[in-house]
Formats: sequence, structure tokens, C-alpha cells
Amino acid sequence: MSRAFRLGLAWLRTSRQSVPIYCVGAIAGVTIYYLYNDQRIAFRRQQLINRRKEPQLDTTISHEQYRFSSLNIGGRFVNPFDTWRDKTLWDFVRWLCTRTSGNGLPKDMDELDRTLPVVTPHFALLNALSRSANVRPHGGAGDGAEYAEYPDPSELDPRSTVTATWLGQSTCFVQMDGLNILTDPIFKRRTVFSWLGPERLRPVPCQLEDLPRPDIVLVSHNHFDHLDSDVVRQLGNTVTWYVPLGLRDWFARRGIYKVKELDWWQEFEYTDADTGRNFRIISTPAQHWSGRNGLDSNSSLWTGFLVKGTNSSVFHCGDTGYCPAFKEIGAKYGPVSLAILPIGSYEPRWYMCHQHIDPDDAVRIHQDVQARHSIGVHWGTFMMSDEHYLAPPRDLATACAKYGVLDGLFVAPQFGKTRLYFS
Repeated sequence: MSRAFRLGLAWLRTSRQSVPIYCVGAIAGVTIYYLYNDQRIAFRRQQLINRRKEPQLDTTISHEQYRFSSLNIGGRFVNPFDTWRDKTLWDFVRWLCTRTSGNGLPKDMDELDRTLPVVTPHFALLNALSRSANVRPHGGAGDGAEYAEYPDPSELDPRSTVTATWLGQSTCFVQMDGLNILTDPIFKRRTVFSWLGPERLRPVPCQLEDLPRPDIVLVSHNHFDHLDSDVVRQLGNTVTWYVPLGLRDWFARRGIYKVKELDWWQEFEYTDADTGRNFRIISTPAQHWSGRNGLDSNSSLWTGFLVKGTNSSVFHCGDTGYCPAFKEIGAKYGPVSLAILPIGSYEPRWYMCHQHIDPDDAVRIHQDVQARHSIGVHWGTFMMSDEHYLAPPRDLATACAKYGVLDGLFVAPQFGKTRLYFS
């Protein structure tokens, strides 16, 4: 290695005038390679999509499941949907050049406190519905005026109660049939590092250690705003992690081995050691992409999750554009007790529509998966798109009226507010 390094230095000394030419040639060559490879994958992807529209030989699964199974070309996952379109560098540059600024954010913090209030979770309720090993005795009360009409937690039966506490972005603490679930965890102030990435508009309602201990964690994909490496280190192997195909190695490099990796339509059974209750953890298709740096784009899959217990079920959608797979999810697994659906990061539509649904699409998915109740997440936390910061709940109300969804069945919750449902 040292000899090769010395030879390289000697070449540079004798060929200084040629260095710029070689550098330009190298950059041009790499660019041409990636452009060619992207075109080759896009062409092959469309071939396979068209082939999947033909009748399949495997009769053990429906034709829709066959069409909407995951697709990997040359080591990269791709979306098997006609509704997807890959973005080009030109698309990204065009978006940056036409971006609006500010998102309507007020400069007055009192106004932000009024429009985006942060509520303390109902810790007494969350602890009452957790098994004793998961209870956090110092989690604070959280029994203020927001919960005045809630029943006494001691009177509730965990087997027929579902709670959902939204903590920002797609992070929710959910309880169903006595199982504690954490989704797409991020508790950082910024998405990437403490000094890098979009900053939270509002403080996180509580810290991870304030909540009852989760039993399982669902990770829909590896984007920084959905997978916080600090949370991974903090929880470690005390929980079971459910992740999409290709992401287990990322956890293994951090010493985490209690990881279940799932392909679309694949499922695992989780058994509560204390109660003996069984839960089905099912991976469902989504239309998105993955990557934490420029070198690992789409090397792991992206997914939604459906958790089915004896009396209730919860659907965690993750990030997605609208695609026809949601009707098949509803036909196969519906109805769903509670759906957690993204309603933000959707403007401008020409750029975001393939990767992020808007409130109108979210209501369609609510109906596709036959959800009894839904909560809208992935808004008001990190501003990474162009819509007004209060547009998602307003547009959600408009979409619910458009599709005839009754008041209260699909809501945009307050930060930290523990919502209570009965199965």
C-alpha cells in the first residue's frame, strides 16, 4: 500500500498539468456510469412490472400480492408500482430553485405555543395498561385538564383498550392488548446530528425514559427522521426490532441482534412472555425509498407494519406515496382498529407526490385499509417541504368532508396527547 502511495505521488509530480484533465474525465465517467445504470434499472423495472400484470403460476397468493411483492434489481430495491417515478438531479435542483421559504412559521414563540401546543402524555394511563415489568415509576402524572373526561385507568382492561401517543414526526407510543409498541423512533432536536439537519418546531413531549418500556419497535425505513441511532443504542437488545429487508446488518454493526427482518407480506409471531398472548407482525408494501447517505440508496427496503392481536389491530403506514397496494392490504387484513398515517411533507405535489401522500391520499388509505380510526402524523415536526406548517390538519378536515369520513374518526392529534380507543 505504501509503495503504491509513493508511486501515485511520483506520478502527480511528473504529470501536474494532466491532473485537471484526468479529474474531469473521472467525474464525467462516474456520472455517465450512474446515469446509464439508473436508466438500465428503470427499463428493467418497467419490464418486470408489465410481466407481473400477467397471470401468475403461484396460486397460493392473490394476483395483487404477486404484483405488489418487493422488487430488487442489481442489489437495489425499486418500487413495483406504476404510480412511482424516480426523481432526477434536475428535479431536485428545480425544486430548490422554486422553493418558498418560511412555511408561514411565526416569529413569535407564543403564537407557536398557541397553534402547536405540546401536551404531557397520560403517564398514569400508559403505566396502568403496561405489564408490571414495563412500568416507569417516575414518569410524571400527565393527568391535567386534557384528560379530565378520561376514565380511571385502573378500571380499563388492556385487552380491549388501544392508546396512541404521538411524539412528533412518525414516532408514536402505542398500546394494544397489553403490548407496548414504539414506531419510527426519533427524539433528537435535529434529524441527523445535534448540529445538522432540520430542527424541531416544538420540543419532544417527553423523553424515552419517561415512557413505559416498549416491547417491540417498528422501523418503516432507515431515513434519519424515522430511525434515531441514539434510541437504538439506548434500547439495544431490551426490545425486539422489526425492520424491512436489508436493514438487519445496520443493527448488527451496532451490536443489536434482537432484530426481525421482513419482506413485504411476510409476518412473524410475537408472544408476550408474561401473558402468553400472541401477536402477528406483518410487513406491508409502501411506495417510498431508503438511504442514509449517498452510497446506500435503496440498499434496504421500506415498509408499513400491521400488528394484529386477539381483539385489535394497528397499522403503521410509514412514509409512502399513494399506490394500489393499500386496497389489497385492506382486503387481506381489514378492518383495522387504528391506522397511523402520514399527512405532511407533501408540497409541491409535482415533486413530493410519489414519495409522500397528502391528506387527501391519507383519507383514501384510511378507507382502503378499512380503518375504524386513524391519526395523522409526520407533520409539524421537521419542516422539509413547502406547505404551510398548519396546512396538514386543515387539509385533512377538508378531505374527510370530501370522502364522508365522520368527525373524530380521522384526527390530527396534539403533540404528546394520549388518545384512547376501545376495540
